[in-house]
Amino acid sequence: MIAVAAPVVVAKNGLKMGPHLADNFEYSKIEEFSKDMGPVMADWVARGKKANMLAELTDEEVAQIFFGGEYFHYEPGDVIIPWMDTKDSMFVLLAEGRVRIITPIILPPPVGDWLSGEKSLLELPAPQVVGHFNLLSSTVRSATVEAIVPMDAIEVQKAYLDKLTKVNLHVGATLFKNIGKALQGQLRFTNNDVQNLTVAVALASRALRKG
Repeated sequence: MIAVAAPVVVAKNGLKMGPHLADNFEYSKIEEFSKDMGPVMADWVARGKKANMLAELTDEEVAQIFFGGEYFHYEPGDVIIPWMDTKDSMFVLLAEGRVRIITPIILPPPVGDWLSGEKSLLELPAPQVVGHFNLLSSTVRSATVEAIVPMDAIEVQKAYLDKLTKVNLHVGATLFKNIGKALQGQLRFTNNDVQNLTVAVALASRALRKG
């Protein structure tokens, strides 16, 4: 079960947090809000600002990102991002959370015959950003992200971020620079994994031929 919090209402200008801002975008109000964000948003910013994708952004800039997002609470076992989902959004996992990344293993036979099923890749502590690669290109999600402990997250849609980053160039440049760094690191790990998998498949094939 996923509990959704009520929208954050800013009495000063009447602006409500949420994805609706992508279609009704007034950056001047968002900038004004971020300078007096209120206790709820300030708590979310404090719990999320150390996420790797948000490095080098000010508290106000993180608030501007969150302001176009939607708050979710998850219990253990709840799926935050399902495998093969096609939504263009990123999730900022707030501190005190922890998630499990799960992906299916799909390999051709004969190896795939005994390596089929799901494999838990790793566990990640919050604060963390997941799903951010879909901001670069619309594609299906490559893994399932599942909550391990009770936790909170802010989902921010690509449509909102596209508009925000056009009017706040520092947010756009910093966010996509951090995504680029993450891609670079993932590519290095993937190269190592491919090498290890190639060796394992070669050894398994040789063993099968001898058998």
